[in-house]
Amino acid sequence: MKLFFCGAVKTALEHNSWPGEIAWGTVGALRDRVLAGERPGVIIVSDAALDQLADHGLLVPGTRLSMGDTATGLAIRDGARRRPIGTSEELRVALLTCESIAWADGRSGATAGKHFEAVVAQLGIMAELLPKATLVRFGVEAVAACSRGEVELAVSQSTEIVGRPGVSLLGPFPAPFALSTGYSAAIVEDSAAARGVMARLATPTTRAALDAIGFTNP
Repeated sequence: MKLFFCGAVKTALEHNSWPGEIAWGTVGALRDRVLAGERPGVIIVSDAALDQLADHGLLVPGTRLSMGDTATGLAIRDGARRRPIGTSEELRVALLTCESIAWADGRSGATAGKHFEAVVAQLGIMAELLPKATLVRFGVEAVAACSRGEVELAVSQSTEIVGRPGVSLLGPFPAPFALSTGYSAAIVEDSAAARGVMARLATPTTRAALDAIGFTNP
């Protein structure tokens, strides 16, 4: 059985033993694989992506389970100078003055990466950021690069930042650039094994692991 799990839940779920092969990916990439005909037992992606799959009749009705909400934000390397990002101008200054930054290429389907590129476009600073940017496929890869000291800042969902060694959450994006994204699980290909995975996702142990990395409003 295949399991399609997006990066937002990786820190909470990656160390558990799951009955099946996990394909970690961006929301957009995993959604598109299902739309193209792949049938994992269980998928965890954003609520918006699950809505699209449900509209195509690709989810088993009545199996949807909320993982919670998470905010898009910035990770900062341990030891780097912390900058305020509580306003749009503070965010703009922090981005312009950082030595380096990584994010997931929006073309990969990464929720945080696509949003960040839209924010940078609105701020009008893409030309200044690109020379010091590292673009990766997944937000977790950007955070990992930050934790290794390869970049000063990284963009990702807060649940991909909290609890990672070598980094901390500098903060979520301020208004009007704030983005809170809901994530949920559902069965695509029904089986006893898929039902078992959903049952484990609903346990207090899993809920505690999700809460520990910053998921809210399950």
